[in-house]
Amino acid sequence: MTIQVLPETINYQPILDYYNSHKEEGELPLKRLERAEGGFQIDIPEEQWEKDYRGYTDANKKIRQLRWDHEGCLVSRGYKTFTAKQGMLLYEALVYCLPPGSVVLK
Repeated sequence: MTIQVLPETINYQPILDYYNSHKEEGELPLKRLERAEGGFQIDIPEEQWEKDYRGYTDANKKIRQLRWDHEGCLVSRGYKTFTAKQGMLLYEALVYCLPPGSVVLK
């Protein structure tokens, strides 16, 4: 599943608010991804972090993430992605918060 957003700029806060108010109790909140491409992230609980042979965990392995690509699509880029349930709720949040017809599910 790929989500494409047609507007070039979006206001993240309403999307985060919608998602976080509709997620299941006990689920970790959706946040803005602080990377060059931007996007969204959900933290992974520490007990689920993948550690290397030294016991170190890369910052990108502590979160589920979807980054923007050059076509306005949210993609995992090889990192741990959202679950299907999380992805669908993000899609619902985007559809609810953005102008009609500006969010495409591929």
